[in-house]
Amino acid sequence: MLDNIKLDKDSPIPLYYQLKELIKSEIKQGHLNYGDMIPSERELVDVCQISRPTVRQAINELVTEGMLLKEKGRGTFVAKPKIDQWFLQNLLSFSKEMALKGLKPSTKVLKFEAIKTDEELHKIFGDDCKEVFCLERIRFADDQPVVVVTSYIPCHLAPNFLYENLEESSLYELIESKYGHQISHATRVLEAINVFEEDVKLLKVEPQASVHLIKTTGYLMNNQPFEYSIARYRGDNNSFTVTLKYQK
Repeated sequence: MLDNIKLDKDSPIPLYYQLKELIKSEIKQGHLNYGDMIPSERELVDVCQISRPTVRQAINELVTEGMLLKEKGRGTFVAKPKIDQWFLQNLLSFSKEMALKGLKPSTKVLKFEAIKTDEELHKIFGDDCKEVFCLERIRFADDQPVVVVTSYIPCHLAPNFLYENLEESSLYELIESKYGHQISHATRVLEAINVFEEDVKLLKVEPQASVHLIKTTGYLMNNQPFEYSIARYRGDNNSFTVTLKYQK
């Protein structure tokens, strides 16, 4: 890698940005792969003939973007590529989306019970909805934790839901194939937050790590809400792509 580093000190482009883009290019072209250690700050300072703060800024921005990973006492390594989630424009089950990406999906149920509907859930499902199933799962891709998701489904829409195996079956497929409902669309709200304390061990992240909080309300063809979910995606291995259509 060091042989490919050539910075143009006469360019108006900041030196840290040039270095950052060169390292990024090495990763994208496959010259640096997942798990490879990049040169140390001292090596980059000596080769590039730039200051350590300049090198550090380039490295830190790549760490923030999820392309590099710092390990205390070991060095800086190329991070595992993020899972690009399409679901901001496509309504797919987690299992189907991971399979389309060539990843092995798996699920562990953490909690599954019927509970009384509180004020927040009444606003979503209506005052006539007295009980909901509360389903909490952790979803994996290639055995790595990706997301913890808590789903609420009105009991009257799926009377025998508690007897379903939600580690092996898709929630959406069950709603349609077994309970005879037709799913239409969903609305989603995305926020960036610090990880919940109870999710730290589940997601294998550091306390105060950033996570993507996704709130989804799913609707049937008759515009009736059938699911409300709160998903907490790891911030270090997930990204989200949105396709926008130009409207005149």
